[in-house]
Formats: sequence, structure tokens, C-alpha cells
Amino acid sequence: MFIIHRIVFLLNGIVMLLLLASYLAPYVSPQVFWPVAFLGLAYPVLLLANIIFIFYWLIFFKLKFVFSLAVIVIGFKYVPYFIQLNSKKTTDYSNSIRLMSFNVKNMGAFGGKKIEESDKFFEVLQKIDPDVLCFQEFRNEGTTIDGPTYKKLFKTLKTFYHYNTYFDAKGFYRGHEVVVFSRFPIIDSGEVEHESGISNFTIFTDIVAHGDTVRIINTHLKSIHFEAPDYNAVKNIEIDNDSSVVKYSNITHKLKTAFIERAKQAELVRDFIDNSPYKIILCGDFNDSPTSYAFRTVKGNMKDAFVEAGSGLGRTYVGQMPSFRIDQMMFDPTFKGYNYYAKAFDFSDHKMVSATIKLRTDN
Repeated sequence: MFIIHRIVFLLNGIVMLLLLASYLAPYVSPQVFWPVAFLGLAYPVLLLANIIFIFYWLIFFKLKFVFSLAVIVIGFKYVPYFIQLNSKKTTDYSNSIRLMSFNVKNMGAFGGKKIEESDKFFEVLQKIDPDVLCFQEFRNEGTTIDGPTYKKLFKTLKTFYHYNTYFDAKGFYRGHEVVVFSRFPIIDSGEVEHESGISNFTIFTDIVAHGDTVRIINTHLKSIHFEAPDYNAVKNIEIDNDSSVVKYSNITHKLKTAFIERAKQAELVRDFIDNSPYKIILCGDFNDSPTSYAFRTVKGNMKDAFVEAGSGLGRTYVGQMPSFRIDQMMFDPTFKGYNYYAKAFDFSDHKMVSATIKLRTDN
């Protein structure tokens, strides 16, 4: 048994060091040292592994459990970004904005999803009754592939103001849009950052709500652009031949490229926030986890809606890759968040996220 304990302790030490290194991911730009971003992505797995080692040592009444426990305590501030038990609810919507954010993945326009699933979406939409809706991977109303779901949505939101940029600065059509619909008047709007010819970018709209001007930022940070062979390689892990090496090298390259591009975008968004004359509400698809450089850079001192009012495991990506909370909702630290809710629909690989943001509380 002594030999087994020595081997387990060695493995435990490696996992502890990796967990400690993962704490650096939010602070080190992938543009400077990209490998650390992979450790940030692996944080939940590394955390779970250390918890398993704690139970192992406790079963054998060994004090060695304190090492993993100490490492977890050092980075405990990250735990609330992944699991919450303190849901906050309110039915008082005065001085509030009911916000919805959703990467709709073209609302099933290419996937042949049943119309019944979109009907469920409209039932939820009616129940939440949002004031502001931020969509990613949206389609132009005029496209021939929009189908009945889009037509019904535009009909439902016909009284809303809206802003989108279907074309980039050079006039190229963007296949996937970021769009904002607002019940409140939009007094200004524009792009925060974009690269010509790509569909991942960020927009802003300034709305007048309850006598205050609030800046809404809707972002869709760089996608990884995995294809069918990449998903298959992840689901069916094989490392015993040359083709497998090529597959996983390709996956690593795509992740590396995405980490670096998101870091650039995040810094541009942060600069825009820092220079904003108005308080911010930001949401969108980050394509990155809460233990990432992009997340920390964009967030700054803003509040996280899930941390403020969520419950359960933070999980918004429901596609073919491991699940993370990559769809975010943040707001000015003087605001308060309630009624955090996430719901999956078959036509998208992301959950719809909603929350009530109270701008101020009357005395």
C-alpha cells in the first residue's frame, strides 16, 4: 500500500501544480503565452481531480488531503463562477431592464428542427417578457432562409427598436449577426470592434430607460470554428497513429488561434468600456470560460449576473464539445441582478440566458 500511496501522491502533486497554474490564465494574455489558456479551460477538471484526491486521503486517514485543499482555497474565488446556490428573485420590475441574450444559431434555419421547438421558445419569450434582447448568430429579416420562426419573431418584436450591422466596413455581408432589440428608445449605436470579413464582432446601443441612459454592449467573441472531424476526434479519442497526431494538432491550432484573437477583441472591448460616458450592461457569446483572459479583461469590475443571481451549475454551451458557461451577462457594479435563468432549445447549441437588471432602488 505504501508504494500505491507514493504513486498517488506523485499524481496528486502534478494535478495540484496544474491547478495552481490554471489560476494564471485570467491574468496572462494568450498573445504573450498561449499555453496557459488551455489550463484555464481545464480548470473545472483540475478542480474536480483535486477534490477526488482529498477524498482519497481522507478515506485512508492521511493528512496529505490538506495539500489539495490548500490549493483549492487559494483559487476559491473562481468557484462561484461555475456553481451558485444563492438565487435572487424579484417581482418588482420598477427601474429595471429585463434582459435576454441568446446565440440562436440561425434559429434552426439550417438544421431542419421541428417547429414545435420554436413554439417553446416563444412561450418562454412571452413569460420573460424582456425589455432588451441581444442575439448572436442572427439572420437578416430579408434572407430567404429565415423561415417561420424568424417571421414570427419579427412580428412579436415589431414595436421594438432594433440595431444590427449586416455588413462590415467594406460592405461585405456577415453571415452571422449580432442584433439588439429594445423596448426603450435607442439614441445612439455603432460597432465596438470588428475585423473585415468575419462574423464575430461587438456592437453597442445607447438606450433611455427609466430616465437614465444605459449603454448595451452585445458581443460575439472569436469562434473556434470546429468542423465535423474535430468533433469526432474529441468524442473518439485515438492517439495510436499518425492521423490522430494531425487531428489533435489541428484542434490545438484552432484553439490557440481563437484564444489569441479573443484576447485582442477583449482588450478592445475593455478600452471601449473604460471610455464610455454611460453605465454598461454587457452580454453575449464569449466562446470562452470564466477562467479565461478574455472573460477577466472584459468583466473588469462589472458584476456577473450568474454570480449575483444564478443557481446550480453554470453551463450554457450544450453542443458537441464539453460544456462551459461561455454566454455571459455583466453589468455596472451599481446595478443589481435578479432572476437569472438559462434555458436550452433544440435549434441552438447555446442556452438562452436572461436576468432582471435593476438600475436603481427607490428609497
